[in-house]
Amino acid sequence: MDLYLDYEKNHRRRGRRNQKSKLPKVIVLLILVIIAAAAVFGIQYKKQKEEEARKIAEQNRTVTIMFPEGYSIDMMAKRLEDKKIFKADEFLTAVKKTDLYKNDWIQEIPKVKGVKYRLEGFLYPDTYNIYKKSKPQDLIQKMLDNFEQKYAQLDKSYKGKRSMYELAVMASIVEREASVEKERAMVSGVIENRLAKKMKLQMCPTVLYVTTKGLYNANKVYYSDLKVDSPYNTYKNKGLPVGPICNPGGSAWIAAMHPKKHEYLFYHTDGSGKDTHIFTKTYQEHQDTRIVEKEKETRE
Repeated sequence: MDLYLDYEKNHRRRGRRNQKSKLPKVIVLLILVIIAAAAVFGIQYKKQKEEEARKIAEQNRTVTIMFPEGYSIDMMAKRLEDKKIFKADEFLTAVKKTDLYKNDWIQEIPKVKGVKYRLEGFLYPDTYNIYKKSKPQDLIQKMLDNFEQKYAQLDKSYKGKRSMYELAVMASIVEREASVEKERAMVSGVIENRLAKKMKLQMCPTVLYVTTKGLYNANKVYYSDLKVDSPYNTYKNKGLPVGPICNPGGSAWIAAMHPKKHEYLFYHTDGSGKDTHIFTKTYQEHQDTRIVEKEKETRE
């Protein structure tokens, strides 16, 4: 009996000793986990701070410039000078030196007499980040590369026969003529219809490109402007103008590649103030709708 009691007491004492020996191990393990988590957090925090510092340093080393869709090369040059990034004449000089750029397709751009800038239409309008120490040709190369990528994607769905240069000319007209998205393919269709009938396009932006020296800082075209002697003037010359009249964005390129099929040959603004148009098939309809719109304006 005494032996039994001694066994029970010894067994309980050994159990308590085992529990006590396990407790410090749990605490140590918990401490190690906390230390490891703190180390991981510390590394992540350090990386985050390093990235933030890198971005701040990068911002101090770079400058951002945004070109809206429909900007001509002259407008781009002016914006660059206004933002104190490059002088306008330095940018224009670099634009004219087409041999500076690595894109093979530049050689496919025809050298047509009377073209103001061979790269007009191909400097893709977008937002660009460049180093403050960059040269104008560095920015131009970025713009050409951007165009190349965008055009490669758009060209996959094009089944027509027009050259890239012809499409650039058409897209540039659409860009300046139609600010409402849903009308762009309609305007492109009018261009195709008039070309098919060998009619003069008579598109006002082709005149403004000349009279405003590419700056489009005038909203009206006067009758005297229509007589300006220029291969860009589609009131004097049949067919497409000699070259693009701005740098179009993606939607204008899509409209040029996929014109709406219809029989319209004319259009004019509808007087709503929303930049929308009335499309007509004949010149008489064109004139009649103009009279109606003028009467509406008079009553209002």
